[in-house]
Amino acid sequence: MMKILIAEDNLFYRHALGATLKEWGYDVIAVNDGVAALEVMQQPSAPKVAIIDWLMPKMDGLEVCRKIRALQQPEPPYLMVLTSTTGKKGIIAALDAGADDYVTKPFDRDELQTRIRVGARLVGLQMSQTVVFAFAQAVEAKSPFTRGHSQRVMTYALALAQRLNLSSDQMETLRKGALVHDIGKICVPDAILNKPGSLTDEEYDIMKLHPMQGAKIVEPLDSLKDVIPLIRSHHERLDGSGYPDGLRGEEIPLLVRLLSVADCYDAMSSRRPHRGPLSHAECSRILRADAIAGKLDSAMVECFMEISPAINYLACADGESSWQPELGNILAKTSA
Repeated sequence: MMKILIAEDNLFYRHALGATLKEWGYDVIAVNDGVAALEVMQQPSAPKVAIIDWLMPKMDGLEVCRKIRALQQPEPPYLMVLTSTTGKKGIIAALDAGADDYVTKPFDRDELQTRIRVGARLVGLQMSQTVVFAFAQAVEAKSPFTRGHSQRVMTYALALAQRLNLSSDQMETLRKGALVHDIGKICVPDAILNKPGSLTDEEYDIMKLHPMQGAKIVEPLDSLKDVIPLIRSHHERLDGSGYPDGLRGEEIPLLVRLLSVADCYDAMSSRRPHRGPLSHAECSRILRADAIAGKLDSAMVECFMEISPAINYLACADGESSWQPELGNILAKTSA
């Protein structure tokens, strides 16, 4: 049963809501003030949906919403404000405080049930995304040669996207896509991933299946539809020599062309089973050579070179996710 918090100081409404939600099959936690509500929502097993009254003792509902959002939880809950305030001003105030939805008193059963179902569905999608990202990290952790790769690729790709002034939506798609772009490697045997010598043709054919297999893994999630091209096509090349579809030129989406540059750089600058990491200068030379040969987007590569001092700094740092500094500060110093 999904757990739902009710934070309501009015005994009648608290009991009425609790009885209604239990009738619909939800597990209910009920409190009568804002401080108690915040304490419940800070617990490891906190409810994923909360109905919070606007006017409560100790802490009002809007302040509770603000404090919950300030927690920056990896799976933030769906917050609904319960209020007798109607009109645009009240709605805007609730949403601005971090609420996802609102319910007016006296509540309509059908409307409340629909709004909770919407919230539960969104929470389910969010949890599915979290599982996918955790799965992708677990895949990388299988090998010392891939550990941290996607996190670094994400950092380089976002640095490049920031220099290119891409939109916030594009940045978010790129962030998610970079983190899961190699998820299909779960299907590649460890003996191939960690082989110290060159791969045989048969082994290389198996390795080349990982973009398609990764795309199939995330296909069932509507919330990740926008990252499927980044997963499936990050090994495509402008001259058609890439895989799995042999795409050419503009057939390869902009974000994929950007991700490919970041992916190639990290693959070269990181230790691999058959070699040590290449220097920043050597990586830069190879990237430019591939651009001249028509494999990588030359404009992307040159923009990448413009921020190379920042990229080199990031590449030389620790491999842990905690090392990432503020990209904006680094890029500002680079361009000064």
